[in-house]
Amino acid sequence: MSVFDVTGNSLFPELENEEASIRSDSYEFDAITNSIIRKIMLRTGEEARSAVIVGLPSCIGPDLAAEHDLAWLRSKTEPIFYPPLGNSDPIRIADLFCGCGGLSIGVREACRALQLPINFAFANDFNTTAMEVYSRNFNPDFQNSGPLEESISGRVGDNPTTSELDLMGKVGRVDFVIAGPPCQGHSDLNNHTRREDPKNQLILKATRFVELFRPKHVLIENVQGIKHDKLGSLGKAMDSLRKFGYEIDEKVLSAEKYGAAQARKRFFLLGSLVELHNFDELANQELTIPRPISWAIDDLCDLQTDSPFDSPARHSQENINRINYMFNHGVHDLPDSERPPCHRDKVHSYKGVYGRMFWDRPAPTITTGFGSTGQGRFVHPLRRRTLTPHEAARVQFFPDFFNFGDQGRRNLQELIGNAVPSKLAYAIALNQLR
Repeated sequence: MSVFDVTGNSLFPELENEEASIRSDSYEFDAITNSIIRKIMLRTGEEARSAVIVGLPSCIGPDLAAEHDLAWLRSKTEPIFYPPLGNSDPIRIADLFCGCGGLSIGVREACRALQLPINFAFANDFNTTAMEVYSRNFNPDFQNSGPLEESISGRVGDNPTTSELDLMGKVGRVDFVIAGPPCQGHSDLNNHTRREDPKNQLILKATRFVELFRPKHVLIENVQGIKHDKLGSLGKAMDSLRKFGYEIDEKVLSAEKYGAAQARKRFFLLGSLVELHNFDELANQELTIPRPISWAIDDLCDLQTDSPFDSPARHSQENINRINYMFNHGVHDLPDSERPPCHRDKVHSYKGVYGRMFWDRPAPTITTGFGSTGQGRFVHPLRRRTLTPHEAARVQFFPDFFNFGDQGRRNLQELIGNAVPSKLAYAIALNQLR
């Protein structure tokens, strides 16, 4: 692994024969002047290349994989796509229940890494704010901000309905379907309608979309709880995909194993009509040591502005006192004596609630409540406040060039907290399309 400064001298001669943290026979990173080059060996034997700008060459550290990802996260402008290898048509993506685009960011970056042209053919989400943000960042050919079931109105196995035929005519060819159906009904945080929420069956609408459009690949994500849905939606979806001719694989993946500074687990279902590359093949992208939250946000500790994106939430005096207690006593867990009566006066399992993050560990799961001390371990490790939306976006692997627009704090927390860490989608798409 050669790492050069502007004069051509090796910056790290002791690492000439060492491997980067995720380097394998297929993945390699090199530093040249002020860029880090990512090189990926395709299954065809060709080598795909992409690059990010890192600023001063002297700032490049020995772990080029980490330096590459950090430079990408901090980029204010989207890195360029190298010219495609060969004369392949763009991969046409349909993103269902897209939110603001966590899955799409990862798939787009995987295509950039592989020098594959990409086109976002269709996007759908009932949340108009999320749809506006998605449109600003991905410019889909056709989009729908209403419920998907209005367009995908038939059931699996039925002949296409009038609305489905209309959608098929507008969207055209789709090569890769990605979908993140609403997960609240599957969430372990939902104690009332968990496992029996009718919205759990929206995965079958994604399955119906696949039946109609016949993409080469399909990727569906959700929380781990989808595997225990009492309505059997996941099993029905998997049976249908097999019936359509898809080879499938499913697995729960942990974001910190693939480069995100967050201990978040998500369920993924992957299917392919052409050649499935299962989740076991992702082992060559796994990190040996997870990245701590400090890796992702250390440059943002004191970056506070009047913008909701770069300012923390305001807290009640009681919660300010709780934050101060942890810092004054050098602890990360708030003792019961300092908690509200609902915690103090009974046995509870909410140890992380009101807690302070650890600077040298991955963050816990970022939720829509990351601005509140009472909804999780969301107090900044070094500052007497909760995370800013900018910091939470970094932890979710949203790069700085992603344009959230002029959003208020509530919208930002919902958009960021509901998203999927893009690094997971990147890892899966890279492996499948390589």
